[in-house]
Amino acid sequence: RRRRGQAPSPPTPRTPASARNPMLVALLCVDSWVTSPATGRRHTLWRSMAPACSAVPPQGAIIGSWLDDAALHDVTAGRPVIDWYPGHIAKAERLMSEVLSMVDVVVELRDARIPISTAHPMLQTWIGSRGHVLALNRRDLAPEVCLSEWTAAMGLGSGPEPVLVDAKKGTGVEELRRAILEEGRYVNERRRRRGINPRPVRAAILGYPNVGKSALINRLVGQKKAKSENRPGVTRGFCWVRIDPQVQLLDSPGIIPAKQVSQRVAYHLAMCDDIGSAAYDARSVAAALVETLALVERERPSYVRLGKMRERWGINPEDCTGGEDYINQLAEARFTGDVQRAATTIVKDFRSGLLGKMCLEWPEPDEEEEEEA
Repeated sequence: RRRRGQAPSPPTPRTPASARNPMLVALLCVDSWVTSPATGRRHTLWRSMAPACSAVPPQGAIIGSWLDDAALHDVTAGRPVIDWYPGHIAKAERLMSEVLSMVDVVVELRDARIPISTAHPMLQTWIGSRGHVLALNRRDLAPEVCLSEWTAAMGLGSGPEPVLVDAKKGTGVEELRRAILEEGRYVNERRRRRGINPRPVRAAILGYPNVGKSALINRLVGQKKAKSENRPGVTRGFCWVRIDPQVQLLDSPGIIPAKQVSQRVAYHLAMCDDIGSAAYDARSVAAALVETLALVERERPSYVRLGKMRERWGINPEDCTGGEDYINQLAEARFTGDVQRAATTIVKDFRSGLLGKMCLEWPEPDEEEEEEA
């Protein structure tokens, strides 16, 4: 209000909405970081604001655009951090060195869909001079070309060539047993030279939670000796199981690194059900899974094919603005708006193989191969 006879004051300049709310700038300028150098796509309405945008992409990009720059996209950016390290795992890790002193052969069990993420960084330290057998479980959920390429790549490296197994159906179990005996043959050869009677080869199966250790032991034994369920964290201690007169196995709880390597690894573990559900948000993991599958299909079409996913739900991920948008559309179309149920269904279908055989990681070429190319 102004007094009678007083000249009106000049109008107060209105603060732009983008200045009052910095988050609005990121939303309005989203086109600056999803622009593809291959197609030159850009939202012309906000072209002038593009220089003010952050270089960090916001959550839920436009899939059709960022797929052209797939190598630069991080599906974990802007999503909740995954952190899971229960007490029984910490205790098992402290006892690991002591327990492995009684072991002749270490059987490293990984998930065939994510062989890199399920490789424990401390494993080589624990193995030492013992025999080492590498097994890739869930071979039934990974494409054959993926298994062939991983087998060839690991065979060329310093580690052992992997044994492909399916702990549920028993495929590859007998081959794994022979590999354990071969790696532990030195034990009884040394005892024979010393005039000592032979004893069973002692082997320990190590791997992440729910990667299939107990199920594999039950297949090797031929009956249910180790407690096995389709959820992480069931095995809480070390347990010796005698397979036959020649082999004795040590079942152990799943071991997660004390220091997580990266959130990318953590999200891959959550997608494949290799860590407990209490560690992550199901919606975020489902959204990251949708974007990961779309990215892998673009980079490695033989590793992921989304045809069954499109047929099953009638929604094309490339037509959505991101993983969250895909879940929302699926919830509206099939689950009466229940977003949580839609997210849970996506992850469950991927884990069970209803979306087809898929692998999220592929072997990187050696430096020598790149130079020859």
